[in-house]
Amino acid sequence: MLASIVTAVIFLLLHVLFPHRPKPIKDYDKLLLVNEHKYKIYEIFSLIPLFFFISAICYVFYLLGNDVQAIYFRSREADLAIYPPASFWLVPGLCFGFGLIIPPMEFLYRLMLQEEYEVYTAYTNRKHGFDGYRAMRFLCMGCVTAGVILSFLGLGWYKEVRDDKIIIDDFGSLSPQEYSLQEIESITHFQQNTTAKGVAEVEPHYKIIFSDGRTWDTSDNFHEVGEEKYQAIVEYILSKTKLEVAYKDVDVAD
Repeated sequence: MLASIVTAVIFLLLHVLFPHRPKPIKDYDKLLLVNEHKYKIYEIFSLIPLFFFISAICYVFYLLGNDVQAIYFRSREADLAIYPPASFWLVPGLCFGFGLIIPPMEFLYRLMLQEEYEVYTAYTNRKHGFDGYRAMRFLCMGCVTAGVILSFLGLGWYKEVRDDKIIIDDFGSLSPQEYSLQEIESITHFQQNTTAKGVAEVEPHYKIIFSDGRTWDTSDNFHEVGEEKYQAIVEYILSKTKLEVAYKDVDVAD
């Protein structure tokens, strides 16, 4: 029910924002009478090249994102570091996949339809009641913008341990924050974490608390970082400071 309402609202907005203004096309009715069945088939099977091109573009930007990340972080000198996992780049890759879909789809349909391309686009616009090209261009611009923003934020999403410093740059943060190891007030290891429903589940993690009140909770991680990495970071901190780890069973949410 909710999906139907949302779909109806979206189509209504498309009608309002991108109204179709029919352009005169010579012999449109005659051409449509002959080719309407073919155009319906093209509409149905357009999902196949659509998903193919989105997947191909996504994969290219996934590889590109990983290469750019490797180059970007290569020159950084850190004893221990946590950078975005390879899988992160699938997200901006999908944004670029949707955002750059118009050129390959338009090329394919112009290649298949030749001089009938204008008739086909007029047919789809009149059928749905809005200018599909304008609507797609608007949505694609939004997706490309989202891809650029996510890529920018991804390159600034890391944690590094260098000598006697910890540098933390959270996702969504525009600048990293630097702490000395002496600014760490406590390190606590919890064996279990509490879910949003208040249920305890096994999830070993550390909480590193800094003097300004900031908490580095290792259970809020990049999902591909194992406990071994965090254990190595904690051992490094302990070797440079006089701190000791406090061990507790359940981490109760504040």
